[in-house]
This record gives sequence, C-alpha cells and structure tokens, in this order.
Amino acid sequence: MLIPVQTRRKMLAAVERSESVASVARRFEVTERGLHKLIKRCRERGTIEPLKPGPKGPTKLTPKDDAKMLALVNADPGVTLRQIATHLSVEVVESTVCRSLKRLGVSLKKSP
Repeated sequence: MLIPVQTRRKMLAAVERSESVASVARRFEVTERGLHKLIKRCRERGTIEPLKPGPKGPTKLTPKDDAKMLALVNADPGVTLRQIATHLSVEVVESTVCRSLKRLGVSLKKSP
C-alpha cells in the first residue's frame, strides 16, 4: 500500500521528536521495517516522495536483437519465447522477449 506523502511527513516528524520507531509504527499502522526504510530513503535521497514507477534503466536488447527476433518469428511462426531468448546477444527472461515482440507489433499466438 502506498503511504500518502502527508502521512510520511507526520511519521518522520514523530520520529524526529524522539518517539520510538515502534510506537510511531503502531500509531500509523505500518511495519517497523517499513518505517526504517522510509527513514533511510529520506536520508539517502533527501526527499520523502515515492519513487516513480516503471523501468529503472534502458532495455538490454539492441536493434540487432530486434531484427534477430523478427527473423526467427518469420522463419518459424511457432517459435517459443524461450527459443528466441537463447538466440539473443544478452541473457534475458521470456517476459522481456514478449514485451519486445509486443513493442515490435509481433504476436506469437498460433492461429488454426
């Protein structure tokens, strides 16, 4: 569950007033571990705003990998994601291959 920023501020203010982490966690109905994480993130990042969701970095796959995937699918429409993943320049999981194929407009669904 995402804790609203206003509640985060109240929790941190209580801890700064020398209230114990355990009592603050009980009052705001969060875990002590979660509150410790919030305090640590606040110290490290200087903000209590939640991180932006989504990918944290660039994709591992290159345009050459995209071309290789398209060639494999065109050569054998029944190829599996696992088989495609073994032919790429980097090791990736099947879900990465699936997302890349979807981005390229390719579907592996078999038609009768």
